[in-house]
Formats: sequence, structure tokens, C-alpha cells
Amino acid sequence: MNAGLPPAANAAHIEALALMQRRFDRERAARKAAEQLLTSKSRELFDALQVAQDSEHRLQMALWASGEGIWDWSSEDGVMRVRGLVVDGLELPAYDMAGREVIERIEPEDREATLLAWRLHLSGTHADIDTAYRVRLNNEVRWVRIRGRTMANPVAGMPVHVTGTIKDITVQRAAEESLHTMAQAFASTHDALAVVDGAWRVVETNESMQRLTGLSQQALLGFNLLELIDLPALGDSAQRIERQLESAGGMIPVEVTVTPVGGETRCGIVAMRDIRERRLAEERLERMALQDALTALPNRAALEQHLARCVKDRLRTGFGLLFLDLDGFKGVNDSFGHGEGDQLLREVSSRLRQALPQAFIGRWGGDEFAIVLPEGTGDFHIREAAQLLIATMAMPFRVGSEHEMLISPSIGAVRFPEDGDDASTLLRKADAAMYRAKDSGKNCLRIFDPAIEEGAVRRVKLQSLLRVDAERNAFTFVAQPKFDRAGRHTSAEVLVRWNTREFGAVSPAEFIPIAEQSGTIELLGRHALHMAAHLAKQVQEVVGRPLPIAVNLSPRQLRFSGFERLAVHACERMGVHPSQLELELTESALASDAVLPLLQRLRQQGFSLSLDDFGTGYSSLSHLLHLPFQKVKIDRAFVMDMQDNPRARAVIRGTLQICRDLGLTTVAEGVETEAQFQLLSELGVDEFQGYLFARPMPPEQWLALLAKGGADKALPR
Repeated sequence: MNAGLPPAANAAHIEALALMQRRFDRERAARKAAEQLLTSKSRELFDALQVAQDSEHRLQMALWASGEGIWDWSSEDGVMRVRGLVVDGLELPAYDMAGREVIERIEPEDREATLLAWRLHLSGTHADIDTAYRVRLNNEVRWVRIRGRTMANPVAGMPVHVTGTIKDITVQRAAEESLHTMAQAFASTHDALAVVDGAWRVVETNESMQRLTGLSQQALLGFNLLELIDLPALGDSAQRIERQLESAGGMIPVEVTVTPVGGETRCGIVAMRDIRERRLAEERLERMALQDALTALPNRAALEQHLARCVKDRLRTGFGLLFLDLDGFKGVNDSFGHGEGDQLLREVSSRLRQALPQAFIGRWGGDEFAIVLPEGTGDFHIREAAQLLIATMAMPFRVGSEHEMLISPSIGAVRFPEDGDDASTLLRKADAAMYRAKDSGKNCLRIFDPAIEEGAVRRVKLQSLLRVDAERNAFTFVAQPKFDRAGRHTSAEVLVRWNTREFGAVSPAEFIPIAEQSGTIELLGRHALHMAAHLAKQVQEVVGRPLPIAVNLSPRQLRFSGFERLAVHACERMGVHPSQLELELTESALASDAVLPLLQRLRQQGFSLSLDDFGTGYSSLSHLLHLPFQKVKIDRAFVMDMQDNPRARAVIRGTLQICRDLGLTTVAEGVETEAQFQLLSELGVDEFQGYLFARPMPPEQWLALLAKGGADKALPR
């Protein structure tokens, strides 16, 4: 207290100080309360920020885990901002893109649908936007899905801020498409499919399964498949088997594939394919493989199989095998054509089955048949069967609608096990015996003996040698002249001769058929054609004028497409005109329809055509009428018989009259006696060929003969 102040003033001063103290205390309390409030609010704000940050972090983590990013768009600048988009497991850098650029990056096929979804949302028609489209990202096309909605109040009806999520769904889209494709394949495949559980109960099936089983989908679902078909237990890998399926229409053969499907629940996929048509096709193929298409008899393969079984099963009882060949069948094909020949083979097959119904009869090939007799057959049964076959074939066959002919069989036979212990040996020996039957006059049976095999071996060796010698032209040629009634040379025929180191001289009667069958005759005929042209040139140089040189042609040569060119080339090479060659053809060479145009072209080239062995084939008169021949050769068989056989003389007389009326020159071959020559001369034959006049001789000897006496000088007999 201030002693200098009056008491009243001192009291007032004290009161004022107390008031100021109270005010200070209140202000300090107020500041403290304010600080406490500020601290509390600051903590609340901090906590709220922490919660917001945590929520944003959790949202970002959730979006990252789902592969989704954030996008937003503002109407103020039209820019789309994308953050956190994940592509192939990698987050793309954030980017801002103008709306036009966004549109340009969308694939053209998806652009219109995407813009429509955007407009519908902006117009308020759709509360949200949810669409998927393809867009080009990182230089590749990706599928993305965007979802979002308006976040700011619209101005004049237009949203000002739209935001949402964006996700790369390329992998999911591919999986969906694959699943869709698999579902379509499952539903539409022709194979019957069913998904089954571990107890073979049907979980899902397709229409093909319903059609195959005859059950509806409702009936199949939950149905135990083992009630319809026997299936193996589900394994660890796919199994393919063939089974019989019990359906509403009966038992159906099916090919079944059972494929296990792993996972928590053991199940499988059963695929069934109806194989009835395949089984029928296999049976048809098996029949075709073992059946001759022409005769419906077992074919060669079936014969070999049957023989192999017989050899295995009949070791004690034995059996007989016949090998049959038709005599003269080649002439039927050559004269009437292969269609008529096929008809004849079918008729022969029918007769064989009727004659020996208990035997196994098959067509070996061509006009050859093999007949396996029942077990226990011996020589007596073999001869009895052969006689029955010969008698069956003795009745005339009708060929076409107008012709009848006789066809005889040549039959070879073997016995098992005496003649061989395997199928190939038996067939080989039976074939050899058949050829011996042909050599013995045909229309007969020959049972195999070792001497026959020697002949078969000779034939095989000759065939091999013939091919080699034909390649190197190891043949020689001789000339057999032809003469007129005065004994003057008119022409000559080139004949082939063959000498071998192992067998010596081989007769043409033996090697020509082998050459025909092996195909070597074409090369042999080419050598003969060139030899004839060469001889024609030499004769012209010696005589001073051309004399025709005859050369025989085989049917195979005429079937060669280049024969005309070959014949012309032979003449050009030797410098002779085609008229200096006389081409001799047998009637067997005239069957093909292509022969007539060829013969006409040969005539136009200048070649002379001669019909050889006239009267021994079929339809000879038609050949004279329609084919461009200039000469006809009367076969030696008629010449040999004409003195003692009035019928042979009648045939020759008639032939000569026809040839004179048609303006054809006639040649008699095989003239060996003076009596034959005199009789043929009286009948009017123009030319003669035979041992009476000259034997075949080396070309040099004939040329020397011509040079010595001239072609116009009569040859003494």
C-alpha cells in the first residue's frame, strides 16, 4: 500500500489491480481453453487425414490387386486422365489424353458402340457407364473395360466431371471367347459327347449324344452311362476303345474316347463316334481285297490265304490243287474285244462253281483259275474233278448276241504234301503242270512230276535270257523267199532266230510265246523291222528294183502308240520307201478298235499289209471286208491237209474265190511237195512259200542268189 496516497485512492487502486488480475486470469484461461481446443481440433484433423490416407491407400491397393486403374474426365478441358492401368502385370505410366485422341485409338469396329454408351451416360439416360472395347496401347490392340459415373453437379444439364475405373481384360476376353468356342464345339460336334462325374453319371451332354442313344437331355442328365455301354475305369490319360452301345434302335458299334479331367472333383469327358458306316466300308474293302471284281470269285490273295490255311490244317489228310487255263481265250479278246472276253470269264466262273460246289475256286488272273479240292483228295479224285471240268467246258459258250464258240481247259494238278509243303511251291508246280498240258495238245489234265519242273525252270531261264538278248540285239535273222507260179522271186519274209550259250538254238515256236507274255516282243519286233528295211535296201541295190520284204507284227506292237512313227523312221533311216515293206498281221492283232485307224494311216504312208494265217482266227471275212489288206496268206494247216481232206480243199477254193473278187493277192505258205504246188496252182494261188522252193537262209545267201540269177529267173526245184 502506498502511504502517500489517501486511503480512498489507495483502495481504488487496489480494486483496479484486482480487476485487472481477474481479467488476466480470464484471458489466460480463455487462451488455454483455445489452445486446448485448437490442439484437439488439430488432432482430429490429423486423425481424419490419416484415415483418409489409409482409405486412399487401401483403395489404391485394392485397385492394384484387381488390375484396375482410375480415370476421370472433365468437361472444362475434355481431357481424360488415366492413372494406375495395369497391362500384362506392369503398371503403365499415368497419361492425359484429349477426347479426340481417345476416340482415334479405339478400334473402328468398337468405336460406334463405345461412343453410344458414353452419350447415354452424359445425357442422363444411363446412371452409370459400363462398356468394353478394343484400344491400341503400347503398339498393340488390347481389350479394356471402363466403368464410372458423374461426380460433379451438372451445368445446364451436362455433367462437368466423370470418373471411374479402367481395366485391361484382354486375357479374360480371350478366355471367354475360347470357352464360347468350346461350348459351341461341344454342342455342335457330330461326335456324341458327355461330361460325367466319377460315378459315370451324366453332368452335361450334347445333341449328338441324345440322337445316338435315343434319350432326351432330361433323361440323360444324372443317368449312369454304364447302363448303356461298358467303359473302363477313369485313368490318368485318355483311352480309345471300341464298344457296343445299347440304344433305342439296338446295339451300335462305337469308337469311344474317355478323357479324364483333373481337379477337386474327379470327372471325365466321354466321346462316342458311330462307326457303323466305317465297319461296312471295312467289310466292303475286305471283300474287294479278297474278291475278284469281274467274276466274284476269290482273288489271288484269297487263294494264297486259303492255301496257307490248308497247308497248316491238312498235314495228315492232304488235298489236291488244280490250276486251269482257258485254251484260245486270247483269240476271243483279240477278235471280239475285252467286253466279250469278260462275259466269257463270268460264264466260265459260273460253270466252275456248278461243277465243283465243294471246292474252293478262285481266279488267279487273266484266264487262269485255281481250284483247291476238299481234304483227303487223291489222284482218283483229281482225275475225276478234271474230267468233270473238261466235260463242263465242252458245251459251247455264247459270246455276245450272235456268236457261239468252244473253249477248252488245260489243267495242271499237284498233291499236298507229296508235291510241296507250302502254298507258293504248290502253285508254281501246278502252273508248270498246266503248261505241260498245253504242250500236250490242250483240253487235258497233267499231274505234276519232276520232269515237268525241269521244263518250267527252262522256261523261266529262257524268259530271263530273252530279255537280256533283246536289249543287246543278240538275235539273228534269216530270209525265206516267196515265188510266183513260174518259180520267180516275188519277195521274202524276214524270220528271227535265237541261239543261246546255255540251250543252243531255241525254236521260235518256243521263244515267241515267251516274248509275247513277257513284253519282250516289242523290242524284238523293232529289231526285225529295222532288219527288214535294211534288207529291202540291199535287195534294191542287187536287183536294181525293189522287192517287198515281209516282217511279222505282234498285237503288242500295234498297241504301241508310237508304232507308226517307228515304222516310218526305220524306212527313212535305211533310205527305202514304205512300199518296200510288207507288214504281216495275224487276226489276233485286229481286235482293238484302234487298229483300223492305224492300218489306214500305214496304208496312206505306203506300207503293204498282209493278213497272215488266214482261216485260223475269228471273223476272218469281216477282216477282209473292212480292213485295208492287199495280200492274204493261207495257213499251212490247210495246205498240209488239202490232198487228203476235201473240206480243206473247199476252204482254200472258197478263200481264193473271195480274194480274187476283192482284188487281193494270195500266198500259200508251207508248200513242201510238188503235188501241193500243182494243186494250189490249179486253184489259182498267186505266190508260194515253203521248203519246196527254198528254206529260210541268211540274208547274205539270198542276196548272193539274187545277184547270181536275178529275181526274174525261175528257181529250179
